[in-house]
Amino acid sequence: MTTVTNSGRPQAAPRRRRSKTVRRLVITLVVLLGLLVAADFGAAAVFEHEVSKRAQAQFDLRDHPSVKVGGFSFLVQAFSGEYDLVTVDAKGVPVRDTLRDVDVHADLRGVRAPLSDLVSGSLTGVPVREVEGQVRVKAADVNRAIQRNENEVVSALTNLTVDPASEKTVATAPAEGAETEQEDEIADQEGSTAGVRLCGTADIAGQSTELCVFSIISLVEGKIVVSPKRLELRNGATSAALPAALQAKVLPLFAITLDPGTLPFKVTPTAVTVEPGLLMVKGKATDLVLGR
Repeated sequence: MTTVTNSGRPQAAPRRRRSKTVRRLVITLVVLLGLLVAADFGAAAVFEHEVSKRAQAQFDLRDHPSVKVGGFSFLVQAFSGEYDLVTVDAKGVPVRDTLRDVDVHADLRGVRAPLSDLVSGSLTGVPVREVEGQVRVKAADVNRAIQRNENEVVSALTNLTVDPASEKTVATAPAEGAETEQEDEIADQEGSTAGVRLCGTADIAGQSTELCVFSIISLVEGKIVVSPKRLELRNGATSAALPAALQAKVLPLFAITLDPGTLPFKVTPTAVTVEPGLLMVKGKATDLVLGR
């Protein structure tokens, strides 16, 4: 509809109708977007549940592990039948008597599984191009393993902390009367050995004392072997390194071997690493089938 002004020129219809049309279009687009997002989340949930069931059987777990699909849109990946990244996490897994709280993590890349086959149950195995798996041993389990050495000092050890240390720091004692400073950054080099600082508190001669053991961890037949190299004592008054003869007697009390079990999907262990609070075994494998 148009109107005529006093000058006789036609005037455009009010903008109100145009704004209503734009508003309706925006609302329609928002609703469609919401439906697509809901469908994306719903389809992803179905896929994650099916993969979780297969991972539970593969890990021999009591409960379903957590599964998350990476990438921008699940449906886009589902239509192609290949998923860029799928992460699987199982927390608090008991491994024998000593390790009671192991975390298992796996990154699956290039997962090939059409959604229709998963939903219908016709897919018996899920091919995976590459798997990177790891098991994580926490400080509490490390402390428990040390206490099994049955010595009055280590059996009373509490508040154990685990921190990365360079292998150079492990091998180098500080000047007399000084203590080893915490390193800001440690090169992230994965291999069959790594340095670690284990610090805990114990009552020695009636005084609360912090013991810091600098050790090398090694990967030996899939197990984490902790080899202590030197020891520092710290209390409110002083910091000191024990004499060599005394260290030779005390250090073996902190020598332990941790068996975190097999890596997920039977990945071959290739490296050990240290992160704050964690000792980890890592490995990679290619061209596996999940659920076979």
